[in-house]
Amino acid sequence: MKTALYLLTAFLFLAMSAISCSEEPKALVPTDTPSTETPTTPTTPEVTEPGVTAGTFVFLKVGTRWESAGDGDEFQNWKTCAVTPNSPSSDITCDVSIPEAQLYRSKVEFKVGSLNPDYCPILTFRPYYYKRSDSSPQTTNTGPPDGSGNPTPVTTGGYVPYGSDSGATVLSCAPGTTVKECFGGAAPVMIDDFPKNSGKYFLTNVQSVRSFVLDASNQARYYGNNLVNYMVINDLSAVNRAIPLTNDPRERVADKYYDYEIECTSYWGERLFGITLTISDENWDASGGFDHYLDWN
Repeated sequence: MKTALYLLTAFLFLAMSAISCSEEPKALVPTDTPSTETPTTPTTPEVTEPGVTAGTFVFLKVGTRWESAGDGDEFQNWKTCAVTPNSPSSDITCDVSIPEAQLYRSKVEFKVGSLNPDYCPILTFRPYYYKRSDSSPQTTNTGPPDGSGNPTPVTTGGYVPYGSDSGATVLSCAPGTTVKECFGGAAPVMIDDFPKNSGKYFLTNVQSVRSFVLDASNQARYYGNNLVNYMVINDLSAVNRAIPLTNDPRERVADKYYDYEIECTSYWGERLFGITLTISDENWDASGGFDHYLDWN
């Protein structure tokens, strides 16, 4: 009898344990004194740039570094231009002058960005360039007669960059050409697929600042061995831009001369802010003498 009673007691204990384990978990009971800590709200770090006012819509910093310097050496900034909420205009001009020998032997950094990405979502940098020639080869049957008495073809025209070797290839620079050597300035050197593309852009909410570096003229030798600063400077006057010039280191086509441009646009392509940059080289004699590295003037 006692054995049966023990078995019944054990059975009831196991049944109660099973029922207890199958119950839904109970909600936690809050404490009587809630926490006094205030939850923190995540914030976006403020974008900053040395020498640029906070909240600037778009800025440009131009600097140089001697070609002999190391890649890790700092560029020395010559000038900073910016469109801020206090600027009188959404479009400004910026003038930078650099000693001519230093410019010829220095890399140039163009640092562009926005400290107010909400107002400048797309930022584009377009280096300066110009058309050097519109000439293309023309073949006519005006040569001496061949063995059959027929005139032989003669090819004239086309473009050979000033200062090229006597055996240089004649280029076709007709309108619409994709031959890079038909153009001068910084863009052919800075933009790999120029003239298919003439600039570079980036989204400021992804990257607020970008640097674009132009090789030293002494390294690039885009104009051969001529001591000229045409690859960097773009201070040709508006009057002279309309005058074509051939057989000269300054050779150019009329009205095909484009300045450095930094442009902010909306997602719909609307121009919001812009900076037009002019770079000149500085001669030791301001009156025009001692011009050792030829410029546009």
